[in-house]
Amino acid sequence: MMIEKQDLHKLADRLRNADRDTIESCIRFVESDSEGILHGRARAMMCRRFKHIELPKDDADRLVVSILRQFEDGRFAEQFRDLLRLALKLDLDATNDVAKRLAKDSRSYVRRQAEWILKNHSTNEEAESEMATPLKPSD
Repeated sequence: MMIEKQDLHKLADRLRNADRDTIESCIRFVESDSEGILHGRARAMMCRRFKHIELPKDDADRLVVSILRQFEDGRFAEQFRDLLRLALKLDLDATNDVAKRLAKDSRSYVRRQAEWILKNHSTNEEAESEMATPLKPSD
């Protein structure tokens, strides 16, 4: 998918209107493996805007699957954290499950993203139960 820089900006800007055709075009762009000037930034911009749209479950699932696949493959740009934030918003549990697996990955740049998720967005039940347990008074 080869799209010019100015067209990517226009497409991302149209996402604010949340019309079906634009949503579909943006999802396809996020799913694509295209590499070009501004492509990583455009994906990040689209994902930031997707966070403010009520997406149908099928669309949300497509985005999560695509983002987590990129995460697992280690094929992501510098702005990938914006994509991860969208995945966390759309499916916190699935994103945390992938992060737990990738926290032991051999690629340090993948591990850093996984550790960021687990540190800041974990669904760790032990941590939640510890916070919910009242402190006992000391003797």
